[in-house]
Amino acid sequence: MTHEKRSIMTKLPMPGETRSPRLPLHPDIDEAMIRRLVHAFYGKVREDPRLGPLFAQSISQPWPEHLDKMCDFWSSIMLKTARFKGRPMATHAKITNLAESDFAIWLQLFEETAYAECPPACAAIFVEKASMIAESFRLGLFYRPNAIH
Repeated sequence: MTHEKRSIMTKLPMPGETRSPRLPLHPDIDEAMIRRLVHAFYGKVREDPRLGPLFAQSISQPWPEHLDKMCDFWSSIMLKTARFKGRPMATHAKITNLAESDFAIWLQLFEETAYAECPPACAAIFVEKASMIAESFRLGLFYRPNAIH
């Protein structure tokens, strides 16, 4: 298979090729923007009548440490820093009383916050990624193809 005919899905370099650097998703997104967004968003989460209690019962570390971890998570996604080390699906699976509908609340709060804290082009990218994350978690935690309805 020649380089030109290689599937777009193939991420591995061909023999003799080097991997191109992993670039941020938008040149205006930086650590400061991520920090602002994460802190503003989780401030809203903590005040939300549904999500606030879920997070309060589920976060075992002090909030500043959790916020740092979430900044690492978003930095890994948006800036390709690979700083986040964790298993978010397993962590969310342990949350008692988590409902499938909670992901829509989470995503709505995230979208509102992203557009309030970021330029529109950057907010759109954050929201796109958050939508994919929410859907992945929702399916991973609640999709049961053989369940009887």
